Amino acid sequence: MIRLMMAVFLAGMTAASAMAAPAPPPPVISGFGTTAEVVDPYLSPDPKLRYRVVFDISQAPKAADQVHQGLEKVARFVNLLGHYGIRPQAGDLVVVIHGQAAFVTLNAATFGKRFAGATNPNIEIIQKLTDAGVSIRLCGQSMAGLGFKPAELNPNIKVDVAAITTMATLQLQGFALIPQ
Repeated sequence: MIRLMMAVFLAGMTAASAMAAPAPPPPVISGFGTTAEVVDPYLSPDPKLRYRVVFDISQAPKAADQVHQGLEKVARFVNLLGHYGIRPQAGDLVVVIHGQAAFVTLNAATFGKRFAGATNPNIEIIQKLTDAGVSIRLCGQSMAGLGFKPAELNPNIKVDVAAITTMATLQLQGFALIPQ
């Protein structure tokens, strides 16, 4: 009898706590940037702040057939902010791509030509990040050094003079730098 009463009590407590906790909001960037729920964090994103951040992405992808790990990090950041009700203004999050990471900026046709018919796994995440207001930039020096033409780039990519000048300029304008 005591076991039955305890089971009913625990079931009631579980149901009450489930009803009290609101469901987390859906991710801003669905399918990318997976996050985990952290109960009672010491510090969490502050909805009173304006998040202006520049992400530096220069390393080659860990696997050519997977989404670049740096773009996943950006999606995770957007999703974490979104979880706390924070939606940065368009252009407040900037991704600067250069060096060996530059190949992620190619359009589907050019990527396939350069990599024996392979599919660029970054097309969808770049579209979703852009749709969320993230500005994705390519270093013009990397573009020239790798022999890319503007017509070969994903249409969501903007070309700046150089990654080093873009990152310096944005930091001087108050953007926080998140290195790769």
